[in-house]
Amino acid sequence: MAILEILHCGHPTLRKKAKAVRRVTPGTRRLADDMLETIVEAPGAGLAAPQVGELVRVIVARHEEDEVQLVNPRILERHGEVEGMEGCLSLPGLQGIVVRPEAVVVRGLGKHGKSTTVEAEGWLARIICHEVDHLDGILFPDRVADEQVYWVVRDEEEEDGIRLEQTTVAEAYEYFRREFARARRQKARAIRGAQR
Repeated sequence: MAILEILHCGHPTLRKKAKAVRRVTPGTRRLADDMLETIVEAPGAGLAAPQVGELVRVIVARHEEDEVQLVNPRILERHGEVEGMEGCLSLPGLQGIVVRPEAVVVRGLGKHGKSTTVEAEGWLARIICHEVDHLDGILFPDRVADEQVYWVVRDEEEEDGIRLEQTTVAEAYEYFRREFARARRQKARAIRGAQR
């Protein structure tokens, strides 16, 4: 297994719709396992294949003792609604309040290609919905409630060592756009320097 590079907001792959997996192969299983290892290392709660540069419909999610790996997931049922704070490995340092279902029923293929149905509630339901959104090019700020989006800022004076600083979705996306462009310029300079 391997730790995969997580793409950050601004990368065009994150806004593309992932393609269905026609057949679960050893490569598909390896991708799912690597994604799971990546969220353990990150640490994170879930990951969708587009976040690691693969435009296929594969997600992984972990919460407490529950672990989900799904290929071609489809949310069949949504029950209730609840607001909750979300973050994302592709938008480091940003959190927002998003309304999600309290419970979902999801069908897809397990990593061995067999049809499976997952019933999830609470945080696991939230994580699965968040990751399925990624498969359709949707990022959590697209769903924040009433511009309730915040930067997580280190602050030693706060009890838990952080504070939330309100921003707007537009400001957050502009920040990530600039950071992505800066990173591309740095990479291009490094490649030119290596070629000399």
